[in-house]
Amino acid sequence: MPRPKRLRPDAEQVGFYLTPEEQLVLQIIRVRRKKRGDERIGQSEIVSDALMTLLEKVEGVARERIDDLVVDQRTGAKLKQFPKK
Repeated sequence: MPRPKRLRPDAEQVGFYLTPEEQLVLQIIRVRRKKRGDERIGQSEIVSDALMTLLEKVEGVARERIDDLVVDQRTGAKLKQFPKK
């Protein structure tokens, strides 16, 4: 039975490449989370968590600041959306 999707409705697919070493790191994190019983074991969830941690700890940007920058499209977005090619 496939696991349920936990992606937000406004999530968009992106593509990136990983070296074999990076893929191994991702798999190690996934297995460790699974052993702990964590629900966020998907690749996109792990990468998302890592990006948010990097933004907060290395770049010094609070998670709340990101929420302030992203506004719902229906209420007048501050971020411009470019059409897909």
